[in-house]
Amino acid sequence: MKGDGMVEVKRSKGWTVISALMVAAVFMAVLPREADAQGTLEPESTLGVVYADGRQTEEVSLYRLDRPSEELFMSAYDLARIFRASRYWNPGARKLILRIDDERYMFTLDTRVVLVDNEPILMRVPVKYTEGLVMIPLEFISNILTSNASEMIEIDEKRLVLTIGSPEYNVTGLEFADDDSGTKVILSLSEELLYHVDSDTPGLLRLKIYGGRLNSLKMSASEGLGLVNRVRAEQTDHDSYIFLDVNRTVSRFQVEFLEDSQEDERDFRTPGRKLVIFLEKGDLPEIPEADYAGRRMTEILDEGAGQGGFVLKKIAIDAGHGGVDKGKISSSGVREKDINLDVARLLEEQLKNEFGVEVVMTRSEDVLVPLGRRAEIANSEGADLFISIHCNGWFHEDASGFETFFLSPARTEADERLAREENASLRFETTDLRPDELEDLDFILWDMVQNEFINESSELAELVQRELAEVLDIRNRGVKQAGLLVLRGLHMPAVLVELAFLSNPEEEELLQDPLFRARTVQGIVEAIRRYRDKRSGGGL
Repeated sequence: MKGDGMVEVKRSKGWTVISALMVAAVFMAVLPREADAQGTLEPESTLGVVYADGRQTEEVSLYRLDRPSEELFMSAYDLARIFRASRYWNPGARKLILRIDDERYMFTLDTRVVLVDNEPILMRVPVKYTEGLVMIPLEFISNILTSNASEMIEIDEKRLVLTIGSPEYNVTGLEFADDDSGTKVILSLSEELLYHVDSDTPGLLRLKIYGGRLNSLKMSASEGLGLVNRVRAEQTDHDSYIFLDVNRTVSRFQVEFLEDSQEDERDFRTPGRKLVIFLEKGDLPEIPEADYAGRRMTEILDEGAGQGGFVLKKIAIDAGHGGVDKGKISSSGVREKDINLDVARLLEEQLKNEFGVEVVMTRSEDVLVPLGRRAEIANSEGADLFISIHCNGWFHEDASGFETFFLSPARTEADERLAREENASLRFETTDLRPDELEDLDFILWDMVQNEFINESSELAELVQRELAEVLDIRNRGVKQAGLLVLRGLHMPAVLVELAFLSNPEEEELLQDPLFRARTVQGIVEAIRRYRDKRSGGGL
């Protein structure tokens, strides 16, 4: 028995071993083996499990507990057995802890929150307890475990096949080194891979590693070093991507592939296969560009020469929610829809004064405007930019800060969560879709994303986030991407700004402060100015 009242259960040669025999009977009564507890519970389907370590392929029962919901559940017993996890159960607190590799996952019965090493992640449905079994939603594997486990985990939710441990990651480490000459980002590789770097977006380097496989969470860094502000990693079906948010003072970069204990000319020893991205201030001799491993690549970051041809004449401002759709509501009753509208009106006035442009408002009063109609308004008016204003919210008071979204498939579960919340405005609209179709709609949006303005929207989002960071004294949560319905179908660069958290008492107070609202407007206006100057050829 652990000191905190937790009971430890380990797996050994196929048998359940309980660290304290005196509590064995109690534990088995509360969390029994699946074979002893099924009762009348009938499986809905089975999940095929394929192991790369040679274990025999098997099928595991899946259950549907809340009809007509399509959500599938797996017993905690099976989940722990499949991933060779230790289990800790506190029946009094109704909490279950799984230790998988070096990660700790805490579940509480009848809640949707999973604590991953004390960081909360929200699932679509809560953990259940039925007929003596703790039931974990299958999305825990597909949305959470796949991003945190040390070994490669792949799940095909259509065919219901889970593959564990294959293929192995071949992009395995992220390091930084900084000195007076510049900053190095060092990626460890297990094999030689082709790569390509582009710098189309100012302040952002995009590295594509062909055939790369990585853990996107472990290969990301919210805080960088030196000239690197942060690093975001993304894994697709076939390739890996590393996004470097770099300091605006960077003028050039070089990329090298080094093997074994090869030493580069800057006296940086890199044992093993390393992909080294060197960022430097000032001028470097120009080196011919190459798109493949084994050669050095040098690029010059865009210093602000405009693409030309862009004239900013009309801007669409979207005040999120409205009418019966109140948006998020604080504990003291402050409604998001009211804050959004006030900030949107301030932004409208400031844009007219600063730029002399025409401003199109998707709503100027407290009315419900369907999400699709907002895009139609902006498109029909021929707007050049689209800015959607929102406030954030979370299930506890600690979450804080501002962030800017552009339309693209969500990279994290948290971004998917926000997209689900913002897209939930559909429930207030007249629609022929069934409730289950509305629930799943935002999970298939990436199939319909139009890529035409993604680069421009990403650039605008980066500028908005930077300028807000200059005027707001709250946490900078960075630029995010998600399948937001209000941004879908727009024929122009578009971003959604989450100003602060209504669920945070301090930020709730800030959101009601006219000075704070004025500062947010100031930051957005300055970002639009910089975007206009960049795109029209005036530089930054």
